[in-house]
Amino acid sequence: MKTAQFYFFISFILLFNFTSPAQQNNTIRGQIIDSESHKPIPHAEVFISGTTVGCITDTAGIFQIKPPYFPCTLVADHVAYESFVKPLEHGVNLQIDLRPSNYSLPEIAVKGKDKRKRNLRFFYSHFIKENRDQIKILNDSALIFQRDKMQFIAKTNEPLLLVNDYLGYKVKVILDEFKVYALDGPNGKPIPLNSIDGGEVLQMSGYYFYEPLEKQFPNKKSDYTLNRQTSYYGSYRHFLKSIYDENLGQQGYEIEVIPNDIAAAFFRLPSNGQNNDAKQYTSKANSLKVHYYFNSKQRPVPLENIEEYFQVTQRTSIIHLTGKPFFIRQNGTSPQLPLIIEGGMEIKNFANSLPEDYIPPIN
Repeated sequence: MKTAQFYFFISFILLFNFTSPAQQNNTIRGQIIDSESHKPIPHAEVFISGTTVGCITDTAGIFQIKPPYFPCTLVADHVAYESFVKPLEHGVNLQIDLRPSNYSLPEIAVKGKDKRKRNLRFFYSHFIKENRDQIKILNDSALIFQRDKMQFIAKTNEPLLLVNDYLGYKVKVILDEFKVYALDGPNGKPIPLNSIDGGEVLQMSGYYFYEPLEKQFPNKKSDYTLNRQTSYYGSYRHFLKSIYDENLGQQGYEIEVIPNDIAAAFFRLPSNGQNNDAKQYTSKANSLKVHYYFNSKQRPVPLENIEEYFQVTQRTSIIHLTGKPFFIRQNGTSPQLPLIIEGGMEIKNFANSLPEDYIPPIN
């Protein structure tokens, strides 16, 4: 059995240059056409990666969409065409040429049914670690695997379609790469994937679109709301928002800095006069031990009020820092988070994540 597991969270957004939303047009408009025939493509799906914000092109291939934030990543997708991805810093008018898809499965994907079954089991066990009975991949036949003794890689020949009946979303995932490998320590050297020492590292790059299921299953709305809140509290996103809001203690977090002679866990970097909602941080610490305190209703317990509660549970995480600065948006999301997380805030479930435009509850 492995002694530890380390999870490295890779951004779904590939470009992140800040531009003041107040100074830019905040709507994206455009037309989608076939790159060969130059005819408009109706019923193409256009969405902002990582969010619930999307639309469908009309009969003339026209679309209009208002992102919840900038910078963002715009994705255009149609079953008969290759996906289009474009990072944007502000609203624009676009003409998008989609190329007809010409997918063919490589030989590795069709040889050996037993081998594929093993790869599927490995993928499911790492991509869906929690609530597996309530999360279903509708088209896992689209997955293509590459595996050797040092790493496991999964890609797709079409978007993955998931139904998450725990959080209440139908999710489309355009998966660039899902990778699992092992290190002999948080910042150590690669070791064989089946080694009994060290821990696994999960990396993922791709684009998500979330479609809420409340309209389809109105009787489950209260369950979805509760499950989303439960998933949010105590997560790395809740932790990041408490850093942004400068209320770690009020949100139930206590931090031990390693080594303990470092003055602060995080330092906010100057904004260079840019007017945006994100803040940039860095740290001089090697690691952080983060204690999170919550009550029987899974809500955070402020540190100053711990003694007033009859039942308080503590959950601990270790965050290994890489020395790279990172941004935090106002809602606690980060487009690139160079942290290795071990323990309670591990990135356990890429198929059970909340959209980036999810509005955190006010407790």
